[in-house]
Amino acid sequence: PDEMAPNNALREKTEDERERIDDKAINESWGVISKEEVAARGTGVSNPVDDFNKAPHSELRAFYTGLMFVTRLPCPGWCDHHPGYLMRSMAWFPALGLIVGAWCAAFADATALVLSPTVAAAVSTGASLWLTGCFHEDGLGDTMDGFGGGWTKNQIMRIMKDSRTGTYGCMGLALYTITKVALLGELGRSEWVLGASAGQGPAMVVAHTVARATSAPLIYLNKYVLDDDDAKGEYYNWFGRSRDLLSTRRVVFSFACAAAVTAAFVGATARAAGIGAVLLLAIFFAGRYGTAIIGGVMGDFLGATICLTELAIYATLAADFSRAEALVARDGTARALAPVAVLAVAIAAPFVWTRHANAASTSTSEEEKKEC
Repeated sequence: PDEMAPNNALREKTEDERERIDDKAINESWGVISKEEVAARGTGVSNPVDDFNKAPHSELRAFYTGLMFVTRLPCPGWCDHHPGYLMRSMAWFPALGLIVGAWCAAFADATALVLSPTVAAAVSTGASLWLTGCFHEDGLGDTMDGFGGGWTKNQIMRIMKDSRTGTYGCMGLALYTITKVALLGELGRSEWVLGASAGQGPAMVVAHTVARATSAPLIYLNKYVLDDDDAKGEYYNWFGRSRDLLSTRRVVFSFACAAAVTAAFVGATARAAGIGAVLLLAIFFAGRYGTAIIGGVMGDFLGATICLTELAIYATLAADFSRAEALVARDGTARALAPVAVLAVAIAAPFVWTRHANAASTSTSEEEKKEC
């Protein structure tokens, strides 16, 4: 036990630890953890960011810090959740995604021997949730609740800090899981060929890897939102102030890992180009959206971006463009692509209506406002 990380869920518990856990179950509430209890954990850091940046560091410790952060796997006892090493570990997130993806693929391929690809997708999804402790999904749920239910930045931040899951979070997570299983089922059984793999197994390896390559550039390019009122604010504020630890080389390394895995499994194909486009678009739009709504990015938002990018990659791999080509050949371009035009109008209509309503409200007279 002394050789394993003290805060890891898989570590064998001592007799004293088991007794303390039993006492907590009997004498304390297992509901919402109090703000005081969370704040009492502190940052685990005694030195300022500048001093830490100047000190020698271990790349192996950065890797293990990331592994401990995003999975339940046991790590060496000398490793912890130091926010400085966590920031540096962002470069290793795609490599950690490779581990998660390989784990999921193993469950999917074994299940697909006797059951349908859709059932295999559901089993592999459950395996990923166990391995990661629903880590990124928690961020997706909190982001959906906050961004959906909050009208101002303060409201959004307050909702995201609430450990309870609301309607937006429940529906968002349900749709995310259903869509993920459906897309993986659509991809079918795995075919492992270097540079030309297909099916759900290789797709999971690539998607888990590439989706996690969004974190480093999002932090590097955007402001990390600090929240002094959060019970965990002291820890994450230290993390946010240490953005300088995430150098350009680390961001490039993150991209290189994602590109190497994509090339190894998908090859130099149009699908690979599509995956690259998904990655760049996710980074661009997530950064713009986060900055517009809350003034930057934060942990839960990064987790939500990873989940949605993963979905977009599955959709890119599962898309059958031959269907659209057949419709164009049969009905002509204008008629075949009419649903796309209708969708564009449906998306644009609320924004046009809102701008019109806002313009009308500014020109309303005082008497008209009183009547309203």
